[in-house]
Amino acid sequence: MRGSIHHRPDRPAPWRARYRGPDGRGHSRSFDRKTDAERWLRAELAKLDRGQWVDPEQGHIEWAEYSQQVIAERLHLSARTIETDRLCHDRVAQWIGDVPLSRITHEQLRRLMASLTAAGYAAETVGRTMRWVKLTLNQAVRDRRIPSSPGDGLRLPRPRRAEMRTLTATQVDQLATALPVRYRSLAIVGAYTGLRWGELAGLQVTDVDTERHRLSVRLSLIEASGELPVLGSPKSAASERTITLPKIVIDEFERHLTTFPPSGQTVWTTEAGEFLRRGSFGRIWRKAVTQSVGAPCRIHDLRHTHAAWLIAAGEHPESIQTRLGHSSIQVTIDRYGHLMEGLDHQPATRLDAIAATVRNPGLGRDPPGISL
Repeated sequence: MRGSIHHRPDRPAPWRARYRGPDGRGHSRSFDRKTDAERWLRAELAKLDRGQWVDPEQGHIEWAEYSQQVIAERLHLSARTIETDRLCHDRVAQWIGDVPLSRITHEQLRRLMASLTAAGYAAETVGRTMRWVKLTLNQAVRDRRIPSSPGDGLRLPRPRRAEMRTLTATQVDQLATALPVRYRSLAIVGAYTGLRWGELAGLQVTDVDTERHRLSVRLSLIEASGELPVLGSPKSAASERTITLPKIVIDEFERHLTTFPPSGQTVWTTEAGEFLRRGSFGRIWRKAVTQSVGAPCRIHDLRHTHAAWLIAAGEHPESIQTRLGHSSIQVTIDRYGHLMEGLDHQPATRLDAIAATVRNPGLGRDPPGISL
């Protein structure tokens, strides 16, 4: 056997197993019984053979310190995502922040999740926080600090998805009319394009081509607590898209830009020419909702309304995915699949019409290109 086991009767744990690792250093552990030393040595040598060996000292770093390192390496992500990572880090640090990576267990993570729930955090917040913990542990595995993640198999709470509200075209008009004149077009454009809030607030005049009826989503307004809002990349690569605009949106853009010519390039701003912030505009929005369609109605419901209109019109899910800027068609189906129920009746009706040309020849000829 590679490695060795030595008996040292003068020690409290007399059986010492030792081997040399890929790092060129010796690694050892002492045991009360020889059989335990042999079992440990066989397991360590097996890890060497499988290429799964991890230097035990690499796992001595505390979770909080390692989590901070992971956050510092995620500079390619948006400021809002990084802020969310930091909030998750802060929640967890008070529970397992000083625990070395190698000492974190599956049981500890279950207790952590229970503690967060008992502290009053919503299921969505608990799930988001535990996903951050799992992300750090998975990264620790890739960095060869721990052999496997204790977060594997951890069942996270399933958050209750917020109910979406869809408006009729009349209700969208009523809501737009209740908003200050400066922002009426924002509600119309939101409902008829499906843009996210950040995409609306960060929309630039140069992104709108009224002659070709095109709108390009290239930027999004990014807000992080304690920092000034800035323009950055949209949510994902799929979010960078170009969509065709209906005439009502073209008319709204032309009316708005004529009435409120921007001092810079941003389409909708405050009267002082500053970016529209989610919090301050939210107060304006909620007042208009109360005066028109009634609560609850979030700004994001304009996006849901757009999707619902397209589904009702029989648009293909792939077309809806493109307009909404979803990363995959599965995301679209997962979010709006319940609104698509019943649309399969149309193909079935068409197939019955095809069959009727055979069963009832007097009704008409066979469809072109079909041999029956």
